[in-house]
Amino acid sequence: MRNYIAVVFNLPTGKFFWYKLPSKFKGKLKRGQRVVVPFRKEKKLGFVVEESSRRPEGKLKEVIDVFDKTSPFSDSLFELGVWMSEYYSCSLGQVLHSIFPFSFAYGEEVASDSDYLKEKSTGEAGVYLVRPGNKKFEFLLHRIKENQELQRQVLILVPEISIIPGFQEKMEKSGAKILIFHSRLSPKERYSRWLAMKRGEFDVALGTRSLVFAPFPRIGLIAVDEEESTDYKQKETPKYNLCQIATKRGELENFPVYLLSNSPSLESWYKVKKGTYRMIDFSGKQRLVSFCIVDLKKEKKENRIFSNLLQQKIKEALEKKRPVVLFVPRRGYASFLLCSDCGEIIRCPNCNIGLSFHLKEGMLCHWCGFQERPPRVCPFCDGRGLKKVGWGTQRVELEAKRNFPEARIQRFDLDIFKSSAHLIPSRIENREVDILVGTQLLIKEEILSLVDVVGIILVDVLLNLPDFRATEHTFHLLHKIRRSLNKKGSLIVQTYNPTHYVLRAKTDEDFYSEELKIRKTLGYPPFQRWIRLLFEGRTKNKVKDKSNQVARELEKEDVNFLGPSPCPFFKIKGKYRYHIILRDDNTGSLQDVVKKINSQMMRGTVKMGIDVDPLVTM
Repeated sequence: MRNYIAVVFNLPTGKFFWYKLPSKFKGKLKRGQRVVVPFRKEKKLGFVVEESSRRPEGKLKEVIDVFDKTSPFSDSLFELGVWMSEYYSCSLGQVLHSIFPFSFAYGEEVASDSDYLKEKSTGEAGVYLVRPGNKKFEFLLHRIKENQELQRQVLILVPEISIIPGFQEKMEKSGAKILIFHSRLSPKERYSRWLAMKRGEFDVALGTRSLVFAPFPRIGLIAVDEEESTDYKQKETPKYNLCQIATKRGELENFPVYLLSNSPSLESWYKVKKGTYRMIDFSGKQRLVSFCIVDLKKEKKENRIFSNLLQQKIKEALEKKRPVVLFVPRRGYASFLLCSDCGEIIRCPNCNIGLSFHLKEGMLCHWCGFQERPPRVCPFCDGRGLKKVGWGTQRVELEAKRNFPEARIQRFDLDIFKSSAHLIPSRIENREVDILVGTQLLIKEEILSLVDVVGIILVDVLLNLPDFRATEHTFHLLHKIRRSLNKKGSLIVQTYNPTHYVLRAKTDEDFYSEELKIRKTLGYPPFQRWIRLLFEGRTKNKVKDKSNQVARELEKEDVNFLGPSPCPFFKIKGKYRYHIILRDDNTGSLQDVVKKINSQMMRGTVKMGIDVDPLVTM
């Protein structure tokens, strides 16, 4: 008789905690079921992960109660959780909580999925990179119909909640029963819909990142739209990448995974070239809008926000009563205040990042929200040479009003509309606005398809971000604008570096080939796997010392690493930040080292975060 169980908690420790099982619970527990147990001086909810008939060493406490009547995890979802814990170097308890984050007791008996897993996949096996062109919904509806006939369910993942309504409208044409699942639903609504999926009451589930763990009993496929999106990377522990989870789940449960993108991530494109993924390409018939590059070095000083060409295109659009989008990578009036006497800029005291200048709010930090009035003299040298440098959305809005006084101009960024992005298309269609000035909020197909001119005020801001993927992200942005823009429209890209390879690439192949050469030379992904160790704390010297301590331990191991060094954004929300980048051809060897280091370094006031396959390193 198995008298003892191992329990894990939603805590950052890989340790299993053993408890004695009262006779009334013996033989009634399954892996993944939750139990109430004494932990330190409180009662805590934990997941059962192992049973044993042999008594573990040490003094054991007794299980207080069983919270769930049965396990909320299928065999395959539990195995996926174990894999995630190993791959992303985080505790199994944190992973299981991420898969099933509900505080409600699970009381339904369900059949095992073991018989289903023995079946052969009826569709193509493996992972497919799909370039759908204009056939995205045609492709998805065909797949849904196939799986309906086989009584299998389909998961469709999108990067943002705002995309869901458009998808839902088109998906409902299939006649399938569609369930919507995302983070803005209340916990009770999410749990209710989770139960409906568990019972197999719907044909299709459509939603955002966490839907990848949907408990459908017979999944036929997972489709991930815009697979290149950074929104698919979880920022909290476990810091998983949705595409990796989808492909691993497909492997475990024997169904195909389709990664859809007209501008694929470089990693996915590279896997197709290696033969790891297969390609389905409908993009040949798709025509992209060409773009004009403006060299700002050749423009007069007064024309460096609106070049002659951009002014001309805006005037032409206004004469035709057609809307214009002006994309500005940064909010505010100016990027920062610079002292021309001493060269210093005014920084946030909490984050050490240049404060943005806003006309009404004054100096504002976009990381922690710190605000202060702009100084009249430089706080470093008492000089009076403070100048506003860079162009934020407010500055561009004012310049647009000065240059085009007859136009109705509206600024759309997070300072104005935090949750009203869905209103923008109707405002355009109702001709309530002529020129829209904004950030990434405006780069959506439902907006761009309605306008005639898009002007990127200064693309260099994106290209020069301190991150090795900055060029790739800029390429994706340009491709999305060109794909979504009205086919008779114009894209004007203003820059001080018109010969940059992102701008001169005539085809996707040109860009990917050039980018791969650079990454191979520098040892960047996908040629090496990276794990980022991020150290954060409120005392700079303690953070620095901890990162140096870890570096000394890493020197004893057979791994390559960069750092420790201050992060590009060195201080955020009052915390100093250092990082170390581990890199190797074999992720497994890196993970073994990280697990060892993490067990030694868990205590202390400095937090060490682990990010496997980081998408952003700022």
